[in-house]
Parts: sequence; C-alpha cells; structure tokens
Amino acid sequence: MRILTILLTILLLATACTKEPPPHECPFEQPKEQLSTVIPSALKTGDKVAIIAPANTATQDRLDLAVGLLESRGFEVVISDNIIIETQYGIGDGSDQVRADAFNKLARDPDIKAIFCLRGGYGSMHLLHNIDYAALRRNKPIFVGYSDITAMHTAIFQNAGLLTFHGPMLSSNYGQDTAFDMLFDMLMTPRAEFPLQNLNGTPFSVINPGTAQGVVVGGNMTLISTLMGSEFEPNMKGKILFIEELEEAPYKLHRYMWQLKLAGKLDEVAAVLIGDILPAGEYDDPDISLNVILEVLKDVNVPILYNVRAGHDVNPFTIPLGAMLRIEGNTITVVQNVVI
Repeated sequence: MRILTILLTILLLATACTKEPPPHECPFEQPKEQLSTVIPSALKTGDKVAIIAPANTATQDRLDLAVGLLESRGFEVVISDNIIIETQYGIGDGSDQVRADAFNKLARDPDIKAIFCLRGGYGSMHLLHNIDYAALRRNKPIFVGYSDITAMHTAIFQNAGLLTFHGPMLSSNYGQDTAFDMLFDMLMTPRAEFPLQNLNGTPFSVINPGTAQGVVVGGNMTLISTLMGSEFEPNMKGKILFIEELEEAPYKLHRYMWQLKLAGKLDEVAAVLIGDILPAGEYDDPDISLNVILEVLKDVNVPILYNVRAGHDVNPFTIPLGAMLRIEGNTITVVQNVVI
C-alpha cells in the first residue's frame, strides 16, 4: 500500500509539471534548450536605426550628439519613446514597463535595422520579463551596447537566439572614432571569418595557453552575477566566457568569481577572455584587480587571455556575443558571419 501511495504521488507531481504553470512553480521544470542562433542583416547606408536608453534616462545634449553621429554615417535615425523619462532615485520608479514598451515598439518594427544604446547605467534587468523576444527573433535587428546592457544581451541570446554586439555606445564612447569605425565595419560587411584585435595595437596576453572554440557569452561582471539564480542565468556550458568591469573593489571582483566557481560555471567554460578591468579610484593598481580574478581561475584548465580591450576603456573593440570564436595562442578569430 505504501509503495502504491508513493507511485501515485510521483504520478501527480509529473502530471502537474505537464500543465502550463506560472514561471518557477513546477519543481521539476527543466532548463530551456538554447535556440538556434539567428543572425541580423548587414546594415546599409540609408537604413533606419534607433536610439534607446534602457539602463537610465537620457539627456537632450547627449541625445543630440548621438543623432548627429548616426546621421553623419548615413543612417535615418529614430529615437525611442520616452527616452528622457525621469526616474526617481535612478532605479526605475515604475518606468520599467514604459521602457520595455518603447524597446518592444522598435523590436516589432521590421523597418528598424539596428538598435543602438545611448548609454549604460542601472535598470536594464528590470525590462527582461517584458521584452518581446519573439519579435526580436522574427525581425533580427542589430543590438549594440555594453555595461548594464549585459543583462539584455544575455536574455536576448537565450530567449530569442539573436546574436548581439558588445560594442561602443553612442554617448559613453562619443568621439572615439576608432571604436565606431570598427563597429560599423563589422555591422556593414559580412565575412565568414575575421580576427578580433585590440584597437591600440597591443597583443592579447596569455595566462593559460591552448586552443578552444565555442560561442562567446558574458559581459559585465556585476550583471553576470546579478542574473545568477534567475531564469536569465547565463548558460556557460561549452562557451567562451568574456568578462569586464569598471571601478569595483577587488573583494567584489573576487566575490563575483567565487559565485561562478561555486555555481560550477567555471567547470563548464571552454575558455575565458578577461576584458577591461578598470580599478576603483581608491584601488589604483590594476594588477590587484586582475590578480584577484586570476586567483579564482588558477585551477581552471582552459585557455585564458587577458588584456582583451573590450569594455569600459577608451576605444573598445566590438565582440559579437553569441558568435562562434576560435582561440589559438594569443589570437581570437570569429569563425562565422555575424551579419548576412
């Protein structure tokens, strides 16, 4: 009788999990499989492109400069709705749905060929539950940004399968022409294979030598940490993990890395790329920031490169997140088209 009761209980639980429960209610819910990657169309002169500020409010002077930058490169510019919406304390204050609606309006418009972030800040993760991922997968707009935008990059790749671009932002990197020249060359010129290189000419440095190939994911360390334990937790299995950070104390960087270690993420990666790790003002030695990261990586036996100048430094190069990369020694090569 006891065996029969146990069997009935298991059957009831299994039946409950086949229904359509609200997110996270089913105790046996399985993680979603990664969608096949969709690749955006190459940009062309005259295309309609949009500016958004999902991580915080814009200012008119920043916006005017951004519009001028895109128009000077031959694009028709659309500004997202409510881009100058005020947010109390800089933490959203009910504007989450407003910002998500503005983003979705652009994502649903097939005439918008690219969406450029004006700036980072804080607040992108507030939008994740309200993004229209089906529209992004259907229309495949180019999406560019970094820093706090890491939350959107991660969620978009995992829920829409759309390849996105960890690249310069219109206001944050205004005047850094080398970065924008590289970005637009990547967005406008389909190539089956091409190298990634620091724009200042310095080579990548090798911590662990070797060869690896995998899809690149990641971005800002704070946002990667913030998404852990959520439905948007980054999938790193077999992936090349890219990390970068700005003005975080060494103990925080160490904490972020230990979180990945305890979660088993560092056991899954195919390689690690360490981008800009710019120290906080009171910790002016960048070697300390790097060393606390390397301390956690000391037992990770995969290729590890640093001095990958993508992130918050001047003239960062663009990384196509969701693209297949090959690492050989101190070289990084993109081995697929990132626009078609």
